[in-house]
This record gives sequence, structure tokens and C-alpha cells, in this order.
Amino acid sequence: MPYPDAMKSPFSRALIAAALATLVGALVTGCGSSAAPSPSDSSTSGSRAVVLVSGLDTQTPYTTPNSACVEGLAAGNSVTALRASLKAAGNRVYTAPAQNGPGEVSSTSGFGPSSQCPTPLPASMTIDTTGSINDGGQNLSTFLTYLHNAFGINTVDLVGHSMGGLFARSAIKTLKDSSSSVTVRSLTTLSTPWTGTYPADYATGKLPITACLNQPSCVQVLTGYKKLAASEGPRGAASIISTEALQGPSGFNARQADALKGIPVTLIGGDHFTRPGGLPAVWPNDAVVGLQSALATTLPDSALPHRACVTRPDVHTIALADEFKLGWESAITWDPVVLKAVNDAVKNAGTALNQPNRQGCPAA
Repeated sequence: MPYPDAMKSPFSRALIAAALATLVGALVTGCGSSAAPSPSDSSTSGSRAVVLVSGLDTQTPYTTPNSACVEGLAAGNSVTALRASLKAAGNRVYTAPAQNGPGEVSSTSGFGPSSQCPTPLPASMTIDTTGSINDGGQNLSTFLTYLHNAFGINTVDLVGHSMGGLFARSAIKTLKDSSSSVTVRSLTTLSTPWTGTYPADYATGKLPITACLNQPSCVQVLTGYKKLAASEGPRGAASIISTEALQGPSGFNARQADALKGIPVTLIGGDHFTRPGGLPAVWPNDAVVGLQSALATTLPDSALPHRACVTRPDVHTIALADEFKLGWESAITWDPVVLKAVNDAVKNAGTALNQPNRQGCPAA
């Protein structure tokens, strides 16, 4: 079966040669079909499911355990490898629809596109990845309620990449506050800016570019991020994940209160880039999110009661891996070690609260 153009590179060949080789059939679902598949779920795995949530400025089509995109990557460039890995381990996996703007998502463009995807869900169930965390969380909670009503899903393990982890946390609070029939069993986040991200601090004028310490990729990312933030406006997603917006007295973390009480959280962060003596909020980082933020190092147990941490030498996305001439397996969403860690977090979610807190996590 021929691969889409986005996979015809030495980087993807390195990926296929690595541990993800066994998943290639699931990463690219098929070619040549003239129509998008109708969403279906003939799973007999019970009422529990894993739901994948993508982050800032991403597009992710709605997929079910048995329906995905026919052309290109099966579920967009953020969560395709996660979906394949979790499905291969026997999980019932859905991807939350996400669009980089308001409205439905029927296909994706840009790096690693997807097309002929399952029939899209309404905008009310689709996360606007350029909008507010609370609005994204509300739409995600509506999607989870849909899964309950349509497929009998009562319990979910949420896996969020980047800002997707914040959307997931917001949805958890919404579900709890509404006494929903859907219970969140666990949350796993990959490079989520729990306490803010330094490119947003730069874009909002709170961090000088000298914090890059003349590291070229850092300067490149900050410059590009500021353009994204300017295009979205001051209330856009790129600006509202600054340290001040998340950590201020009336910021997102303060408003979330005890939303994560009773829910084990696994935090996975990347430290591909580092500079000795650099600001801890910036260095080390995965090119977008500082490791300190991804591991919620300064967030107290009152806000994040039970956590475990994993650190990998990864960058934030496969697009950045390509930009920096790395293999896709150097991206946190495609790293085989990360995929195993996510599977382990889901597999052990039922007993995780019995384990010691802060395993693998740095001291605050």
C-alpha cells in the first residue's frame, strides 16, 4: 500500500524501522476509497474508552475504534500514533474532533494531512483549538456525553497532547459540576503547559527574546509563535496559555480548584533542548513547552493531587521534528517509549492511586 506524501521521507523511514513499525498498517488506514467512512463502533470491550485530545491550532478528525480517515494519517498529525498504539493494546479508542477555528472538521491540512475521514460531528462537539480553554472543555464534555449516549461509554481515560491536556482538565470539571453520567478514570498529558509556556510569555511581552540565550531554534519558535498569537488576538489560545493567564490569582489553575481529586495524572514532558544556567521556565524544553511546565513542577498537590512523571528527549510535534531534521520518533506524540508509557498509564489507571505520589517527578 503506498504511503501519503507526508510519510515519504527519511524521517518516516526511521520511524518505520523503529518500534512503531508494527503499527504502520493502523497509522495509514487505506487508499483509493471514493467515500468517507460512516462512523461505527462494533466494539465489545465494555463501557470504558480512551479519548485522545489534541492541542493548540491543531486539526483532528473524529474517529472511532473502527472508523478513521482513509487517505493520509488515520487521525491527523497529533494523535495518529497514539491511536494506533492504544488500539493495538486492545483499548477502545476515540479521537475528539478538533478544528483550528470554529466549526466542524471533515479533513485536515498542513503537515501530515488526512482526508476521507468519518462523517464529522457538529461544532458543539468540536474543540476550537484557537479559542478559550473553557469553551474547548465545554465542547469536549459535550462530545463525551455523546459517546455515552451513542455507544454506552460510561468511563473514559483522557490523553491530551499540549493544550489538549488543558481542554481535558476543563472538561473534567464540567462533567463533575454537572453530575454527568461519564466518569473520568485517568488523565495522561504529553507536553501540556500546566503552568504556562514561554512562547506565550514572549508573545504577551512578559519574556524577552534574550531568554533564548541565542539558541537558533528557540528564536525561530518564539518569532513564529508571536505571529500566531497576533493572528488569533489577545483572547486566542496562543496567548491564554501564558504563565500569568494560567498561574495568576484568578487564572485557570485557581479556577479549577479540586477538579482532579481522585483522578491519577501522568505527566510526560520533553527536554530535547537545554542550556545550563537558563531560566527554569524555559530550559530545558521541547521547543514549545518547558519541562518544568509539562511536569507541573511548581503546581501544588492541592491542584494536582496524584501525579507520576516521565521525561523524554523529545520535541513537541512531528512537524518540529521534521523542521529540525529529526526522525518522527523524536516527537513526543510518536516516541515509542512515550507510547508505551501512555499505554501503561491507561492499563494501570485503576490502581494508580494506590501507588506513591510523584513517582518520577522532580522536586518542586
